[in-house]
Amino acid sequence: MMKHILTIVLMLSIVVSAQSQTKKKKTTTSKRRGKKVEAVQPAPQQATGTANQSATGTDKPNLDVRPSALPGTSFVFPNYEEFTLSNGLKVYVIENREQPMVTVSMVLHGGEAYDPVGREGTAAVAGDMLSKGTKKRSALEIAKTLDGVGAGISVSSTGESMTISASALTRHLSVVMGILSEELREPIFDEQELAKLKQQYVASVASRRSRPVEIAQALSRKVIYGMDNPLARRSSEKSIKAIAREDVVAFHDNYIRPNSAAIAIVGDISVREARELMNKYLGSWQRGTRPEVSMSGMSTEPAGVYFVPRKGAVQSAVIVCAAGPAVSSPDFNATQIMASHLGSGFGSLLFNTLRETYSYTYSPFSLLTRGRRYNRIAAGAEVRTSVTDSAIVVMLREIRKLAGEGPEDDAIARRIALEAGQYRIAFERSSTVASILLNSWINDVSIEDAKSYTDRIEALSSGDIQAAASGYLEMFKLRLVVVGNPSVREKLEQFGVIKEYTLDLEPVTESPYEPVPYTIEQLIGMYSDAVGGATGIDTVRTLHASGTVTLIMQGKEYQGSFTRVNMAPNKEYATLDLGMMQQAQWVNGTNAWSSLMNGDAGEAPADELKQLLLEARMFPFSSLVADGYVCKVLGKRDGLITIEALSPAGTTERYFVDGITFLVVRHEKDEAGPQGTVTTIEKFSEYADVGGVKLPKRVQVQNNILSMERNVVYTVNQPLDPSTFEPTKK
Repeated sequence: MMKHILTIVLMLSIVVSAQSQTKKKKTTTSKRRGKKVEAVQPAPQQATGTANQSATGTDKPNLDVRPSALPGTSFVFPNYEEFTLSNGLKVYVIENREQPMVTVSMVLHGGEAYDPVGREGTAAVAGDMLSKGTKKRSALEIAKTLDGVGAGISVSSTGESMTISASALTRHLSVVMGILSEELREPIFDEQELAKLKQQYVASVASRRSRPVEIAQALSRKVIYGMDNPLARRSSEKSIKAIAREDVVAFHDNYIRPNSAAIAIVGDISVREARELMNKYLGSWQRGTRPEVSMSGMSTEPAGVYFVPRKGAVQSAVIVCAAGPAVSSPDFNATQIMASHLGSGFGSLLFNTLRETYSYTYSPFSLLTRGRRYNRIAAGAEVRTSVTDSAIVVMLREIRKLAGEGPEDDAIARRIALEAGQYRIAFERSSTVASILLNSWINDVSIEDAKSYTDRIEALSSGDIQAAASGYLEMFKLRLVVVGNPSVREKLEQFGVIKEYTLDLEPVTESPYEPVPYTIEQLIGMYSDAVGGATGIDTVRTLHASGTVTLIMQGKEYQGSFTRVNMAPNKEYATLDLGMMQQAQWVNGTNAWSSLMNGDAGEAPADELKQLLLEARMFPFSSLVADGYVCKVLGKRDGLITIEALSPAGTTERYFVDGITFLVVRHEKDEAGPQGTVTTIEKFSEYADVGGVKLPKRVQVQNNILSMERNVVYTVNQPLDPSTFEPTKK
């Protein structure tokens, strides 16, 4: 019944999307693609009465009339100047004389992604060690001097960049620049200071275990980028303790260099003054040669549920994540607006559902990271333990609707107006200009892109947003990360294979298999005896199974029916009817066909036929050896004996046999899908005697795409015509 599960899901998605489109309002459907979404300005309100005249003749406002919006003004990117020092340091200057202050921001190519393997945390430690003593001042002297003038210098490290920020009153700028120059050029990396700092970092690592959203975000980076990808690295107590002084010195020598940096100076300073300041304090900063860093491509982990059990938790941190485009990609802006519309603040889809409709959470979120190479889309929330699975269903449903039906034009118009407005308002702060200039530099993006950002997003259509959703949030590309109470684990099985991790994001090591004194032949014999004996199995020449089906796919539930008819040795006819979608499959022992939506039957491709013939068996486990499977008895764990089987067609399967009854209670199969391997799990329960053999009356099918439950009624040895197993020619 599950031979073409991926085909079924794909067709169901297409049909549901098509039906949803026809249900939308005519005006929306006819303009979905290519329509420019424009923010609607409110029409001026007409006064219903005359304004009152004061004694001086001045008009008084009519308080009964809402004032109209002021005329719109065009956006102009603020002025800035740029130059480069002889040592390669890129300098941007944004003059702003409103206050007697200057802010200095520096970004360098040298973040956590450049940490040595096994010594993750080196970049962050090196950045903090800059202020722990120079050749001229101790850490205490640096702190006292900065505090004395009300100034500060801070360092942060993330991804592929390190950021250093400093601020001071204009008259104290030379003091701050003198200290910054010493920290960049002449740090001493004192051993005692390093030891104290490492203790603080170890304590910080321990405290992270109390922040479930942070744990979930860190695991989602590993899941989307790849477990060993440099951009997914995360420090641990072990890696912090492994950092030695020579590691910090090497990081400084390699990455904290002027030709790997850009600096933005904002505030009460002219270009001429900035040039003199930079040459005086940073002109003698020595260039360096940044080593090539092996930055592997994104390698998203297999589909499934990535679960971190956290004992005592009363909430679950849930993140649905997927790979996103690079910042330079043509569809980055559309994907960014899509992510914002999905779960960013008031008016977003997840806010309206998870918070307003169901009260599952207070503040859902959705984001698209902004990286130079590749990015991650993450949507999630912290929800009550009792509604963990319900919240996931709602999130998947909203994602499916967004990808399949697209957003409403009015909703996207409001979202774009909000994003454009916030972008423009942010330029009230000169620091925004500095941030944008430095981000463009570190990500190797043209400044012109930043200048034209609002024009580009205002030109987006609702069709562009739907295209981004269907392209990046398509069902096969989603991964689920959950951090929560161990009790929610069982509820998560409906969403796919569960892979469990510790709070330190290490894979949980399963208990070892207990050896069992059985060969595969002996296990097959004991299974056959449990089912009804070899004689009982041989007497079953035909098997008719039918019943009801409940299918849940990305939060949407479908009710239907199924039929599966088998004739020994390997003939099968199966149907699935979910109302809006029908599927049929025929296997006549030599060939196989399938049909969708009652259409013409198509013959199965040669690379699928061999596996379909094998799976048409009524009792496939009893035929493993005879059919040429390469089997290995792995042992017993949690009361189940595990057998790994490689089919002659190259499909990897696993059978789980109850160690007491010797009935098959679980079957796993790794299927090749359009986005990689999908593991499908079948669970068999409620075995009952039917015509002398035991058969499961309840069958559950689960993977990361869907959950299906079948309640089955059987008839044994019902007369069947061989023509049943071949499609009728139309």
